[in-house]
Order: sequence, then structure tokens, then C-alpha cells
Amino acid sequence: MERYKIQYLPVGQLVLNPDNPRLIRDAGFKRLVKSLKECPSLFDARPCICSDRIGSLVVMGGNMRLLAAKELKYKEVPVIIMSGLTPEQEKEIVIKDNGTEFGEWDLDLLSGWSDLPLADWGVDLPTTWLSDEPTEGIKEELERYKLIFDFEKDDASFVQTALHKDCNKNEEEMDEHWRERCLIRLLKKLK
Repeated sequence: MERYKIQYLPVGQLVLNPDNPRLIRDAGFKRLVKSLKECPSLFDARPCICSDRIGSLVVMGGNMRLLAAKELKYKEVPVIIMSGLTPEQEKEIVIKDNGTEFGEWDLDLLSGWSDLPLADWGVDLPTTWLSDEPTEGIKEELERYKLIFDFEKDDASFVQTALHKDCNKNEEEMDEHWRERCLIRLLKKLK
């Protein structure tokens, strides 16, 4: 496995990828600039990823960070250069670095961070973020059961696992009320 090292290169040596399909527009770009200004060390941890295949350093990952750095008048930016890539490998890196959503936010855990500017940091929050009000359909279902849970710590882990299994099995949409819908399904099975 090849190890890459971070180099600090003049901004002018990097070329924006003209075929980059990932964009950050207007307010999103302003948030990125603000984020980079407030936390520049994060750029060091997520440098631009460049290919040297055509003789110049074309950015595959970090085009918007590079634009934000230019906006902030950076002279140098952190860069990792990947050599010997095929055009197909470059495209794969562009997509995987820029836009693949492998994960999701656990909104229950994230609610403990609600005092932070999560939206400004790029977290896509649902419109009912931190709302105590479930949707009408879920309210009606929950009214039928009126349960009070008294868990030991180990039991809570078991219930969480059961909810995730049900969610995956039923291809549940992961919005802020997925746990309630899964719990309702599980409770119906116990009837």
C-alpha cells in the first residue's frame, strides 16, 4: 500500500477540475469559507487530492476547499498528489471523496449537540429538527400503546439493536421518527 504525504503548495499550482460534478453554491459556499476561516487546521487534515496524470495538478477532491482558500487569500494549501491513476480511477476518487453518502446522522445523539451551529457546519438537518411533536400518523399509533419504559443499561442496547434490525429489514426511511415507526411494528408483533 502506497503512503501519501501532505505537501504545502502554492495555490496557483493547482488546477480546478473542469469536470467536477460536485458544487457548493451561494450560502453553502459562504459557510465553507467561514468554516475554513474558523478552523483552518481542518484543511490540514483534509487536504486537496490531486492527480498529476496530465502534467498539471488537477484537483479531484477539494475543489470547493481550494476556492474557499483562494477567497481567504491563502498562499499555500495542503495537497496529496496521487500519481499513475487512470481516468476511471480519477473519476472514482472524485465521486467517493465528494458525494457518496455512506453514513447518516443519529439525530438522537446529535440532539445533545444542539447548542452548536450544526447547520453552519454542513449538517443537513430535517425541518422538524428537535421538535417534540411526532407526525400525526405516528401520534395516533403511539396513543394506542401508552408504554413506559424502564430499561437497565443492557436492555436499552438490546432494544436499539432490535430497532436497527427492523429498520434495515423494512428499508425504513431514516428521518427523525424512524425509531417510533419501528417500535410500533415491533409492538404489533407482540400483540
